[in-house]
Amino acid sequence: MDNWQQLHSDIRQLLEGSATFVRENPWGRLYEIRGVLSGPNGRKLAVRSIWMIESETGLTKFITLYADKKK
Repeated sequence: MDNWQQLHSDIRQLLEGSATFVRENPWGRLYEIRGVLSGPNGRKLAVRSIWMIESETGLTKFITLYADKKK
């Protein structure tokens, strides 16, 4: 909880990776970005993140993130 700003920054850095289109829904277009996050203890975790570009506003929004078990 004390390092939430670092986690926020790390998640936003995933946007520098290449996005793969997943699907479109009534609210926008969903994309997946894979990457690696480093914890405060130095351990690395491969992750998959889902982002949406809203149809109405064009804004990019973070949806979810989970461990990438395919790595």
